[in-house]
Amino acid sequence: MTDLLDSLSGYLTQDNVAQLSRNLGATPDQTEQAIGAVLPTLLGAMARRANDSSGQDQLARALERDHDGSLLDQLGGYFGQEDDVFASQAGLSTKTTAGGAILDHILGGKKERVSDGVSRASGLSAGQSMQLMMKLAPLLMGMLGRQKREQSLSPGGLGDLLRGESQRVEKASPAGGILARMFDQDGDGDFDFMDVMKFGFSRLFRRS
Repeated sequence: MTDLLDSLSGYLTQDNVAQLSRNLGATPDQTEQAIGAVLPTLLGAMARRANDSSGQDQLARALERDHDGSLLDQLGGYFGQEDDVFASQAGLSTKTTAGGAILDHILGGKKERVSDGVSRASGLSAGQSMQLMMKLAPLLMGMLGRQKREQSLSPGGLGDLLRGESQRVEKASPAGGILARMFDQDGDGDFDFMDVMKFGFSRLFRRS
C-alpha cells in the first residue's frame, strides 16, 4: 500500500509551505520542522483510535461523509484563508476543515501536551503549534479518505493501514516507542519530540 506520509509529502510543496508559514507568522524552516513532528504524531494517535472495530467503523463513516480527499487539491486556498470561509468558497462541508474537532477526537486531553511538545521541538509558539495542528489534521483525514476510496478499503482495512504506518514510524524513529509512551502516559510527563520530528522532517521533505 502507498505510504501515507510519502503521499502527503507530494502536496507539501514549497509554495504551500510558504503560504502556510505566512498564515502562521512563522518561517518556512520552522513550519517544516513542526510538520515533521505533527504528522507522525497525529498518525500514531489515529492508529490508536482505530484499534478496534468500533473505532474503525467511526473512522470509515467520517471519511465517507466529510473527507474524500478533495481538500488536498486546494491547499493554496486552504492554507491562506480562515477555515469556514475557505470551506464555503470551495463547496466543502465545514466538518472537512474542522481541525479542532478532529484533534479533540483523536488526541483528547493530550492535545495541549502534544502542542507544547511540538512548540519545544520546532521553536513555534504554543499558539502557532496548535494552529498548525488544526490545519494539518484535516489533511491527514483527506489522505485517508482518498486511500479508502482508491483502494476500496473496508473499516478493518483502514485499521490495518494505520497500524502498519504507525509501526513504521515507531521502528524508524531513533526513539522507537516514543509515541506509544506518550499516549500511554498518565499525568504531565515531559516528552522529547526531537527524534520523531527528525524522522518526520527527513521523510516528508527528503532531507537527512
